[in-house]
Amino acid sequence: MNVEITGTYKNGFGKEFKDKATGLPVQGDYVVQIEQQKQLPNGQVQFESYDIPVDREQEKFFLNKKRGDTVKVLCNVYGENFAQIKIGKAK
Repeated sequence: MNVEITGTYKNGFGKEFKDKATGLPVQGDYVVQIEQQKQLPNGQVQFESYDIPVDREQEKFFLNKKRGDTVKVLCNVYGENFAQIKIGKAK
């Protein structure tokens, strides 16, 4: 299931890892960090942060974003139930 998550842009960075066979660096996913505000029943505000991996082709949409900009990220959610949702890159 693909969903769009809207939040406040905090940061974005590219992941890199070493190929075990060759030892050469390989580009991984680009990670978009966003923050959402959640109003609690007692009137308090809770801030939730998410690290959402996206394909490198999507990186260009986030390169010119500044901290505090509102962004929308297409992602995939999965998990046993809504209390244990995990976020992954859109497929």
